[in-house]
Amino acid sequence: MASATPAGTIAVPRFVAWRIGCWIVLLLAAFGGVQYLRHGDYPYLGASFAVIVVSAGCVLRQAWARQPMRLVALALAVWVMVSAALVLASWGQFEQARQHALAQPELSGVLLAMIEQAKRAYLLSLVFKALLLPLLLWLAWWLGRPAVAAQFRRRR
Repeated sequence: MASATPAGTIAVPRFVAWRIGCWIVLLLAAFGGVQYLRHGDYPYLGASFAVIVVSAGCVLRQAWARQPMRLVALALAVWVMVSAALVLASWGQFEQARQHALAQPELSGVLLAMIEQAKRAYLLSLVFKALLLPLLLWLAWWLGRPAVAAQFRRRR
C-alpha cells in the first residue's frame, strides 16, 4: 500500500525478496492444506492453516507475524531435512522391490513400471526438498535482520 510523504508525493513500496519467500511458503501450505483436506488428515490440515495465517501476516508486514514466521521457516527446514533423510534411507528398497517383481514374470512389466514411477516420485521429492531447504533457512535468517524488522507495522 502506498503512503503519502510530507512533500505530497506517493511513496511506492520497494521490492523485497523476503516477501517472495513468504509467498512461496504460503502457496505451498495452501496446496498442502488442500491435499490434507482431501485425505482427511486433520492435524496436518490445522498445521497448514496456521502456516497460511502466519505467512499471510508476514506478506502483509504485520509485526506479530515476523517471529512466528521465523519459527515456521526453521521448523519446516527441520522437517525437510528429516523427511529427506527418511527418503534416502528407504532408497535401497527400490532394488529389493525390483528383484521381487522380476521373480513374478506374469506381473513383472506392470510392477516394474510402478516401481520406476515411485522411484521418480521419490527423486522429485528430494529435488524439491533440496531447493526448499536453502529458501527456508535464508528466510528465517533474513526475517531476523533489524532492517527487515523495521519494515513491519505494529498493530494500531
